[in-house]
Amino acid sequence: MKSSRFSSTLTVVFFLLTLALVLFSWIGNIYGLGEVQSLLSAEGIRWVLGHVVENYVLSPILGIVLVLFMGLGIVLRSGLYDAVKRFVGRNKLLSRKERRALTLAVSVLLLYLSILVVSMFLPWNLYWNITGGWSHSPFSKGLVYLLSIGMGLAGVVYGYVSDTFRCLSDVVEGMASLIAERSFSFVSLFFIIQFFSSLEYTRLAEWLNVDGRILMVLYGIFCILALFRFDSSRAHV
Repeated sequence: MKSSRFSSTLTVVFFLLTLALVLFSWIGNIYGLGEVQSLLSAEGIRWVLGHVVENYVLSPILGIVLVLFMGLGIVLRSGLYDAVKRFVGRNKLLSRKERRALTLAVSVLLLYLSILVVSMFLPWNLYWNITGGWSHSPFSKGLVYLLSIGMGLAGVVYGYVSDTFRCLSDVVEGMASLIAERSFSFVSLFFIIQFFSSLEYTRLAEWLNVDGRILMVLYGIFCILALFRFDSSRAHV
């Protein structure tokens, strides 16, 4: 409930900020403030209609989060996260079955990471770009996917050994659980993305001499706030 309230507040804030942006871009365009473009002009309305869906669907943050949440969902639903927290905190003892499941899950994760590391140095050049570098390489583009697979494997092993998972449908439900739990966040994310995309289109930030790097940092911070929440009782991703 707290999560939905926070997401609702964030959604309303960025909806109002977008309305204010529409108004200021209109005023700025009328008074010729630099190269400010109005969202209420014919061209601005065409831009909104032509990009509102594209801005959201093609946003890198959306794809990254959805893929990452599938692996994290398995970790949470299987009980692996709770077991690690209890093991590290030592405030509650793990049962014999939980200890065995945790040991196997960590072993599988370490094996998976070892295979990834070793394969980086093989002559097949699977991960790097054509010049052997990191930039725009398959590895850099697929890093989130690889991390999600690793977390998912560890969660599946823990789930089956600890009897949290009994069939494949349990694993699939785990993959979808975090996305469903954070559904309000994806609504907030929609309005955050639209605001920053519209801000870039209007060029108001340029007229105000706001550094583009600052806007990128703010964009990242608000996206994280929309998707991640931690409280004293449990960490919600």
